[in-house]
Amino acid sequence: MNPYLNPYVARPNRYQNNASYKIRPVSVESRPVTINKQQYNFNKKIATGQFSSVYAAYRRSDNKPVAIKIIPAATKHSTEAANVMHLFLNEIQMAKRLATTSNHIIQIYDFDFDQRTGLSFIIMELGQQDLEKYLSQRNALTPDERKSIWRQLVNIAITLYNHRIMHLNISPENLVLFPGNLVKLGDFGMARKFQQSRTKSLGNPVYLAPELNSPYHKPTVTAKADIWSFGAILYRMTYMVPPHHNSPFFRPPLNQRSTNDPNLLNILQHTLVIDPNARPDALWLATHPYTKTS
Repeated sequence: MNPYLNPYVARPNRYQNNASYKIRPVSVESRPVTINKQQYNFNKKIATGQFSSVYAAYRRSDNKPVAIKIIPAATKHSTEAANVMHLFLNEIQMAKRLATTSNHIIQIYDFDFDQRTGLSFIIMELGQQDLEKYLSQRNALTPDERKSIWRQLVNIAITLYNHRIMHLNISPENLVLFPGNLVKLGDFGMARKFQQSRTKSLGNPVYLAPELNSPYHKPTVTAKADIWSFGAILYRMTYMVPPHHNSPFFRPPLNQRSTNDPNLLNILQHTLVIDPNARPDALWLATHPYTKTS
């Protein structure tokens, strides 16, 4: 088996945290960087997360545009270092698995770990911009635009459902637009199988389900957490602001009228509820009249 297809066993000695590893300052934008024997030139930073930064770059051998995520994997605290490395390996495994079955998952081309700098790298396909940036540039979406994006989100929801995976960090920042208004999901560091519990989430709190946020935090989380996030993104595309934090959550923002589409409103009413057991599953979203009708 190609070791790159199974990151949990790939080059184990290189991916185990070692106290001797230290993060060294590296200016990736000033010179070519060698990642797994390939040289890359970095253009600009396009995203920053709690544990990583993403750069637009290109591979020097063929000028192929790519996105490169850089994750500091070595820290002063061994527990934190182990957690960061787990996120790194988890993202690779989950994304590679799902990308083989759906065109709505960002593809990972390669990955590597630099022992000299303590940095991990994930080489991915490069999109145009994330959904949050796209929405922030618009005053409103047309009904057709909104529904086109929504149907792709439901496709992603079905993919996760079929593979029994919880993403747990679905937000407009992690949805990337590609040519032809194709939407793809990335950042699988938090993803879990259905039966695995999650006691803490590090995603965007604006789009996290209540059970992942205090004061509603629960030790065991289900796939219904992602259903909330999909509903929250639909709310964002409808009213151009994220959901507020006062129940009922589906209500429009102050000084805005409620949507006049009863089917759209029905999805918001069913997905943005505090009790996860009261939320529908991905199959319900896929068969809902709002999703199916033109």
